[in-house]
Amino acid sequence: MAEFIRAMGVDPGLAKTGYAVVEVSDKKGIVRVWDTISTDPKDSMSKRLQKIFTDFEKILKKWNVDILILEGIYVLPKYPNAALQLGAVRGVVSLGAAIENVEVRELKPTEVKMALTGNGRARKDQVERAVRKIFMFKDRIRPDHASDALALALVGLSRYGMIKW
Repeated sequence: MAEFIRAMGVDPGLAKTGYAVVEVSDKKGIVRVWDTISTDPKDSMSKRLQKIFTDFEKILKKWNVDILILEGIYVLPKYPNAALQLGAVRGVVSLGAAIENVEVRELKPTEVKMALTGNGRARKDQVERAVRKIFMFKDRIRPDHASDALALALVGLSRYGMIKW
């Protein structure tokens, strides 16, 4: 990999897809942006997926992302519909990355939690606190989906030897 890398963490969801862009400089992560792509629950599934795809592609192009760190699927068995929705969102995100020739790597939520907190079953607030400490942010990272995306980018870059904390 080149010395200059720009990674995007993505926490996929139909209502809100969190994303964060982190650059690597001297083995340290520099946060460029974090936010969510939100969809209207009144819209059809196809319309919501189109919005995620269109917004996501614009973000990829704007930030010239090299690597995408995508959260692996985790859905409770009692919510099978959520798994289908999550799979559809991951599909449009993966397609957008492929169109832009962005490498996609996947991390399980438990891997991210373990790397940041030492506990694979850590709560969202514990992960957010760890990310905030590493990046030296004073204020809380909101919304949660964007915080999760930052965690994905951070751990993904670390796992592949690009940054250290």
